[in-house]
Amino acid sequence: MKLAGLWYGCCCLVASTLCLGADVGTATIVDGKAKLLRGTAWYKLVEGTVVRDSDVLDAPEGAEVQIELVDGGVVSITGPGALYAAAVTPRDARQAAAAELFIPRGWAKFATKANESRLRIRTPLGSVSTANAVAVAHVAPEGIEVFVENGSVKCLDPGKAEAGASDTKAGEFCGRASGKSFAIIGRAPSPFLSALPRQFMDPLPTRAAKFKNATVEPAMDREATLPEVQAWLNSPYRAAFLKRFEPRLSDPSFQAAVSGNAKAYPEWNNAAQPAPPVKIEQPMETPKQPPEPERKWRWPWEKSGK
Repeated sequence: MKLAGLWYGCCCLVASTLCLGADVGTATIVDGKAKLLRGTAWYKLVEGTVVRDSDVLDAPEGAEVQIELVDGGVVSITGPGALYAAAVTPRDARQAAAAELFIPRGWAKFATKANESRLRIRTPLGSVSTANAVAVAHVAPEGIEVFVENGSVKCLDPGKAEAGASDTKAGEFCGRASGKSFAIIGRAPSPFLSALPRQFMDPLPTRAAKFKNATVEPAMDREATLPEVQAWLNSPYRAAFLKRFEPRLSDPSFQAAVSGNAKAYPEWNNAAQPAPPVKIEQPMETPKQPPEPERKWRWPWEKSGK
C-alpha cells in the first residue's frame, strides 16, 4: 500500500514537472476566487504569480484575472471564464512567433503594442490575431464577438489563414455565430455594449513593475478531478491534455471515473484497465523420500544377546 502511494505521488510530481513551461507573464490583478491549473493540480492564484506555458486560469462568476505578458501585451478575463496558455512568444525578439491563448468562454480584453507583442486569441469558433490593438472579446457557445477600441485585428474562421482575413479597425465590430462566417459592421451592437463588463470600459492598468523582483509561489490546493478537466480533454488541445493527465490514472478514483466513460477516452483504454491481480506462486514442496525397506539380515555382532 505504501509503495502504491509513493508511486502515485511520483507520477503526479513528474506530471507537474513536465508541465512547467516557459514564462507567459505575471498575474498582476486577481480579484475573486480565481484558480490555476498547473500540471494535474489546482493552485490558489494570487497576484504576482508567474503564469507559465500550459497553465490554465479559471475565473468563476465575478472573478477577474489580468496577465501582463513577457513581451509587453496585457490580457484580462472576467468570470465565468477561462484561459489556457497554449504557446508563448519566444524571448528572442528576432523570432516573430505569436503568443497563443485559448479562451473557451467568457469576456476578455487585450492590448498589444506595435513591434513588441503579437497575440492570437483562439476560441472554439475562431481566432483573433493582432500585433497592435486594444480590443474586447466575448466568447460563448453560440458565437464570438469582438469590438476594436484602437488599432486593428484580424478575425479568422476556424481553419482559415491569417493572410486572407480582413482587418477589423478601431470602432468596428466583428462577430461570428455558430455555423456562419465572421462579419464586420461599423459599430458595436447595443446588446454587446449593455453586457460589457464595467471595468473593460477603462484602459487596462499596468502593474508588472510592482512584481518585478517578487517571488510568488502559488499554494497547491488539490488534484483536479475528471469532471473538472473534461472540457479541456475535449478541446482542440486534446492530445496535450490526454498526455498531461495520463499519470492520474494511477489514482484509483480518477481511473474509476475514466473507466465509467471509457468510450470518451479510447486513447486511455489500455492504461485505464485495472491491473490484473498478482498471482503468487506457491513454493514447491520437496518430494518425500520413500522409507528405507527394513533389513532382513543382521551382522553377526548385531544378533540379539551377543
